[in-house]
Amino acid sequence: MSLLYHGSSGQDGPGWSSAWKMALWARLLNSENAYKMVLKFITLVPPGVKVGFEGGLYSNLWTAHPPFQFWRFTAAIAEMLLQSTLTDLYLLPALPRDKWPKGCVKGLRARGNVTVNICWKEGELEEALLWCNNKDSVLRLHYGGQVTTTTVSGGKAYKFSGCLQCIATWPLEK
Repeated sequence: MSLLYHGSSGQDGPGWSSAWKMALWARLLNSENAYKMVLKFITLVPPGVKVGFEGGLYSNLWTAHPPFQFWRFTAAIAEMLLQSTLTDLYLLPALPRDKWPKGCVKGLRARGNVTVNICWKEGELEEALLWCNNKDSVLRLHYGGQVTTTTVSGGKAYKFSGCLQCIATWPLEK
């Protein structure tokens, strides 16, 4: 079964499935449909209005169609900004560049116990900061068509430029 099978480019359904579909579109690197799901999920529903199957949010941030799934929404947003395996980090893989032209995100956790901060400007990666507190890891960083391999030592922070060059390292404070 595919996302497209579910009507309106995979956008139909209750609030709980909207966040799930947002994450799936992000994993498929489809920022346009992932962003459409963001808009669908955060559509404000007036108090007391029954919305049936389509969902949306009440002003208290509860979804208008049970069950409450706001935590899945935040996970899906994170999936748009960072994807990982134990050996690969994908920076801004499904960023809707024309909708979110600039921003920063801090403290995203990637597989392998790696923490990542990312800043972008004019829809392009400006810098990424990553660190881990445990063992050394060899990672491939991906952004757009660029790939670089780096060794991340536990207890050190690494700052990368928008073209994935390591421009600074320093020890983490204990």
